[in-house]
Amino acid sequence: ALSDVMPPKWRAASFGILLAGFSLGFALSPILALILDHFHVSLFSFTIVLSGFVMAVCFLPETLPPDIAWDAREKRMAERMALGELTQMQIYVRHCTRPMRELSILNRNTLFRLLSSLAFFSGMVTSADRTFLIYYAEERFAFDDKDIALMFFMIGVLGILVQGVFIKPINDCIGERLVIVVAFLLGTLHNLIYGLAISKVHIFIGVIISSFTGMAFPTISAIKSNNVNESEQGRIQGALYSLQALASALGPIVLRAVYKETRDKAYPGPGTMFIFASMLELVAVACAYALPKDQANSSRFTKTSNDDDDDIFLVNEVPDNTELYQQSENGNSIL
Repeated sequence: ALSDVMPPKWRAASFGILLAGFSLGFALSPILALILDHFHVSLFSFTIVLSGFVMAVCFLPETLPPDIAWDAREKRMAERMALGELTQMQIYVRHCTRPMRELSILNRNTLFRLLSSLAFFSGMVTSADRTFLIYYAEERFAFDDKDIALMFFMIGVLGILVQGVFIKPINDCIGERLVIVVAFLLGTLHNLIYGLAISKVHIFIGVIISSFTGMAFPTISAIKSNNVNESEQGRIQGALYSLQALASALGPIVLRAVYKETRDKAYPGPGTMFIFASMLELVAVACAYALPKDQANSSRFTKTSNDDDDDIFLVNEVPDNTELYQQSENGNSIL
């Protein structure tokens, strides 16, 4: 929905603001545990989820342009008619393989393959960090409830600041490609700090730095959104989140295997799993640096004005060679 209504240069910041809402949840959740018992926390959570469902059904407007929605309906009707010519076994196989067909968009070109790799690394490491950091801090540094509440509060507040405030000016200053490079460099650093930590202070320093790694995924989402046409916005975001979900399931499994093999060894011992995670982030840095500038940065969408009234966007390249532009007399492409 955000991709349908936001111009390209604002998409990374918009996705960031969306994720800032999750950070707000991280900041407030420890407070609920202090003032409510388990039953009332569950009841409050159910009420919030139900309220979100009602708002989505009753108040969320349709963002897909009418002509694109009409084309999508015609395409679905054509697919249903085509099913009538297939056998039951062919229909069954087609339904079973549909997820793979939808995910195939991630393999469209070099840019998408690199971005998919980055999303995978991001989901894998982020999920593993969130799963094991608390247990690691409790076991090795004797974190108590107060320390954990402070850690969650820091993650939430800093996440809101980074996603809601900092990501847009940083993006305008250095471009999406370097934002991702910086995010994964900081991811390498904070996981290295976790792995080599010798006190609680080091863990909190790592938490502060880790907040800036949250710039990676909304920026990756924005770049992919900028490189597909309007009818593919939902498909690309769905495929990207599916890949991240798969990585989020795999990350804890891999780091747990590393932990199992190193927990009884000499320093850094169990911290080795975070050092391994920092190596994954370092590989992601190389992938991010390899992103083509002309496709990754939204600076190719240059905002100008026409008689100080109407705003247009000048586009250097249209993704996927789609015929979405006309040539002006001076050679610029006007969307």
